Amino acid sequence: MSRGGTISIKVVIASAVLLCGIATLHAAPPIVLAARGMAIPAGPSMDILKDPGKRLTIDDIVSGRHSGKFVRSREHFPGFGYSPSACWVRFRVKNPGPDEIKWCLEVSYPLIDRIDLYGVDDTGRVADARVTGDQFPFRMREMAYRNFVFKLAEPPKSGKSYYVRFETRGPMNLYLFLRSWDMMTGTVSRSQIIFGLFYGAMLVMLVYNLFVFFAVRDRSYLYYVIYYSFFILVQLSINGLSYQYLWPDLVWWQNNAMPFLIIMCIAFAIQFIRHFLHVGEHLPRFDVLLRWLLWGCIALVPVSLLADYTAMLYIAIISSIAMAVLFTVISVRILALGYRPARYYVIAWSLFWTSTVIFGLKIMGLVPDNIVTRWFQQAASMVEVTLLSLGLADRINRMKRDLEGMNVNLESMVEERTRELHGALGEMERKDREVRLEFELAGNIQQGILPHMPFYYEGIKVVAYYRAMGKVGGDFYDIFHMKGGYLGVLIADASGHGMPAAFITALAKISFNEAIQRHLFPTDIFRQVNIELIEAIKTDDFVTAFLLVIGPTFDVMYGNASHQQAVVIRRNGGGIEEWDTNGLFVGSLPAANSMYEDKQDSLDYGDRVFLYTDGFTEAKNARGESFGIAAVKRLLAETLELPLEDARDAILAQWLDFTGEAPQSDDVTFLVVEIDPAYRYLTEYRDSGFSLLSKKQYAEAITELSRALSINPRDEKTHLFLGECYLKTADYSKAVNHLLQFLRNNEVDANVWFHLSQAYFHLGEFEMAHRTSQKASQLRINFVDAMILNAYSLRHLGRAGEAKNVLERVLSYDPGNELAMKELHDIEAQGL
Repeated sequence: MSRGGTISIKVVIASAVLLCGIATLHAAPPIVLAARGMAIPAGPSMDILKDPGKRLTIDDIVSGRHSGKFVRSREHFPGFGYSPSACWVRFRVKNPGPDEIKWCLEVSYPLIDRIDLYGVDDTGRVADARVTGDQFPFRMREMAYRNFVFKLAEPPKSGKSYYVRFETRGPMNLYLFLRSWDMMTGTVSRSQIIFGLFYGAMLVMLVYNLFVFFAVRDRSYLYYVIYYSFFILVQLSINGLSYQYLWPDLVWWQNNAMPFLIIMCIAFAIQFIRHFLHVGEHLPRFDVLLRWLLWGCIALVPVSLLADYTAMLYIAIISSIAMAVLFTVISVRILALGYRPARYYVIAWSLFWTSTVIFGLKIMGLVPDNIVTRWFQQAASMVEVTLLSLGLADRINRMKRDLEGMNVNLESMVEERTRELHGALGEMERKDREVRLEFELAGNIQQGILPHMPFYYEGIKVVAYYRAMGKVGGDFYDIFHMKGGYLGVLIADASGHGMPAAFITALAKISFNEAIQRHLFPTDIFRQVNIELIEAIKTDDFVTAFLLVIGPTFDVMYGNASHQQAVVIRRNGGGIEEWDTNGLFVGSLPAANSMYEDKQDSLDYGDRVFLYTDGFTEAKNARGESFGIAAVKRLLAETLELPLEDARDAILAQWLDFTGEAPQSDDVTFLVVEIDPAYRYLTEYRDSGFSLLSKKQYAEAITELSRALSINPRDEKTHLFLGECYLKTADYSKAVNHLLQFLRNNEVDANVWFHLSQAYFHLGEFEMAHRTSQKASQLRINFVDAMILNAYSLRHLGRAGEAKNVLERVLSYDPGNELAMKELHDIEAQGL
């Protein structure tokens, strides 16, 4: 045979082997996904491979060498009891539609130690790899739910194979569901309602029995309450709710607590049956046996947390089954002796312990998993707690008849205690509403004292983002107008969270405001604030802060009091710098006053400074990764050409996308300060307009000033100069508009109020002319021209008496004023 023929045969054989491998790889039919209404158990559509040595990796699995070892599942919910092997599950999904389908894979048994999910495309490449399990903190789950949920998406007209590796020290239950987003949401909601009703009812009965114990001081109630508390914890652990709500960060406890909780249940169940049925009186030998068993449980309590988990869980479950049989025998024997309360015990506990045996056998893989074996124990426990409560009540009635001379109305006592409880709960709810309202009010106040954004002053523009972790927070920022035309920009972070931190921020804001009115240099400001906060704060709390002091020519002084460094990006060349100084946080140590220092630099048009608190850079995503300062620098460079507000929004969007739904543990604040690139042209146009105004070239001045206003419509000086120009050119309506714009933030300028009153007077708005000229004369007591104009306005309003008083006041300041004397003479001549 020729060499070419040999090669052809080899190719054919290899292709056949490959095709066989592929066929084996997808032995189970694919699951067809649906965008809505999908809730499919994966059991019938998946293959299972046991890995006794726990050595197989995903590369081994997708290589095809182990494809023939997979066994098709015939059960909806496969379970193997306690298995030392790891288990691999494979299934394939298919999206035949034209749209992407978002779906969830739910592992509905919450006590698996580790679950590895791998998405493999048709080329054999691992396109997705994720891990979860109860050996990881609860916050790392993709969905905050009691079961394990993977959020997945399948592109249109495509398919994908999924491999899931399970490894656990407990029962190997492979309960997989494929759900669409709407069905997953519905499942979570229904689960919360059902479990809420179940555990709510259990807690009500628990509280009821606890109150009965306090009323009658019968230890049977106490042992029953303690037993049932541990039983509820066991059920919460089995349902995955304890890890979600009680100890989400206690990984070691989650992975070792179950044997401990079961043994504690058994111990207090022994004590309950001994006291409730008076075993020592009716069956002394059985009471001795129960005592020995109790001491055995006590000995196992510390061992259960230290010994091998699987062995201890076996012991705990077998002990539960044995106790179920023993308790049933004891209760039937005592019932046969005619002890009436044993009737309730036999009925209640026979049903409950039967369910315990079935549940234990299911966990060990000896009976199949179905709706009966899965939920029978919880239903039986509800019946048991109800019947035993009746049994306890019946026992009390018997005691009442036996104890002569005691007329204790237990029912009224319970009702009274219940009313007291309801009254206390009502009072607590009222106080809770008041506290919530106060927190909301405090949050609104805290938001209200932050500067309005965006902020603009003489070419310095500031935008900000602020989010408190709760209603109130410990971050704050402020902007201060300082002596000599300087502007202070402050960001600070108080230690702690919530109301205490908010109180400290309020004190710090007041202290900074007072210090900035006295000092210009950051060092002096930090020193004064440090001393004031030390005197005001008597705890170990403190404040970190970074302060920028920007001059009229954009020279900068800055200081850092143990805060995050400022990040500076230069428009010319895009260079990035970090600004930092020595300095300890304020409000803690007097010695810190010797550590503060200033540094100087300058900013040019288009340069930006990024100030932030640690909550921004230390925020984590679902994988526990921090956002980091490197991402900040990258985003500053990427957004340098965007307008400042758009740059802030882009940075925030990237941060929100990074953190996703991961919970954050700190307040988040950042500011971006920019020297407006357009401001250089504004000042040129404004200065040119002012020069033309002084030369009385009003038309040319209006042209130049209008150009300046087109760059910054809020520039106050430009509005003032335009108002003066329009007043000179008799365009009084425009004069009014521009002068009012200036006076919004400059209410103490008497001259501008006088010019505004002149414009109103010429427009015939005499009431407004009267008010504005009166305002001018109030700001400058001897402002004669404003007072005369006020008198003219009052005469036009027909208020000659008031005008006369104003004119007499003018003459008290300027006795020879001819206008005032003439106007006063006219008023007197007319007899007004």
